[in-house]
Amino acid sequence: MLLEEVPVAVDSFNHDGGVLFFCSHAHEDHLKGLNKKWRKGPLFASAITRQLLLLKWPSLEITALELGRTYQIPLMDGLEIEVYLIDANHVPGSVMFLFSGYFGSVLYTGDFRLHEKHQDIASLAPVRDKGLSRIYLDNTFCDPRFQQPSREDVAAAISKRFRRKWPCIIFVESYRLGKETLLLHLAQKLRSRVLVSEERKKTMRACGFESDQVQIQSCDPLQASEDLLQTEALRGCIWAISRQNLRKGMWQASDSGCAFHGIRATGWAEQARKEESMPSCEDLDENLVAVSDDGVFHYLYSDHCSFLELVQFLQFLPKAPVTFISPVGSSEGTYSFDGADGIQKLMASASVPSIRYSERPTRCFEKTSLPRAKRKAEGPHEEDGYEQKKSAGA
Repeated sequence: MLLEEVPVAVDSFNHDGGVLFFCSHAHEDHLKGLNKKWRKGPLFASAITRQLLLLKWPSLEITALELGRTYQIPLMDGLEIEVYLIDANHVPGSVMFLFSGYFGSVLYTGDFRLHEKHQDIASLAPVRDKGLSRIYLDNTFCDPRFQQPSREDVAAAISKRFRRKWPCIIFVESYRLGKETLLLHLAQKLRSRVLVSEERKKTMRACGFESDQVQIQSCDPLQASEDLLQTEALRGCIWAISRQNLRKGMWQASDSGCAFHGIRATGWAEQARKEESMPSCEDLDENLVAVSDDGVFHYLYSDHCSFLELVQFLQFLPKAPVTFISPVGSSEGTYSFDGADGIQKLMASASVPSIRYSERPTRCFEKTSLPRAKRKAEGPHEEDGYEQKKSAGA
């Protein structure tokens, strides 16, 4: 996204001309435009994110910034900005950026999960002295239906369930980055191993996860022989697998006749629980898990904030206009919840003065809590409180 207040782009790398670039974390959907030949301007990231990007593109020029330290960075026009990095509690290396300068102070959360230390943001000098001009907010689960419990509680529920089924193969859906803590938690509680690809092993090492329990898989689970799968099932293992291969791996294990289970640990399990899954019939908390008809366990394990956590986070901070980082969903589109409804409830719950957001593909709006008379005094608004604007780019 290209910020409105200052020539800074975060997690968006296709802009030209006098722009400073920042990467909040190394998930693929936040790297659009980056490649091994990218040379559009100065690029900044946390030390871990820098290591992860260099694993992918060794020739990329990236400046690593430390958390908890203020940096002065010059702009192309002779001015400078200050930037301060905050742990986003999302995935290894993920950070929030607090930018300050002639434009005031702007907080860009990136993807994040609320942590108790986030209440300290309000006491940082730029926020304490100037307030916030705008908050760019992770709105992935901005709807009251998303009530994800803590990751620790969900991890404990998963290990409790599968201790009863052990030994077996547990396929755990994961991206190239993320869920490391969950994988190691299961390995420790079940006294077993985590099997990963060589690439995933390098990623975990770059993130600081060095453990003898993490082992490189002898082959891709889709190419595993019947003998190998049966051996692994008898020993017991946690096997990290991509989303597109989760069910294929389960089918492969099923054909071999071995004991196995599949886990999707995601905040979107709330959707699966209500749309395509039936509640678990076992004596565990049904609010944490549901089982789809193909045997996949859907757990409410999220690296993003729940709706209540978004409200709490905004209440920690000075009141400021909010811009959503991601386009909002529609009940008629990919998502079965109305993103606009979540906006209204967030404004009411957190007393946000206004929320600017976009809808797929290009429309951009602003929802304001100002009384209608005051809105008319400030300029033309549509009767429903939305103001159509040109998209700021994303």
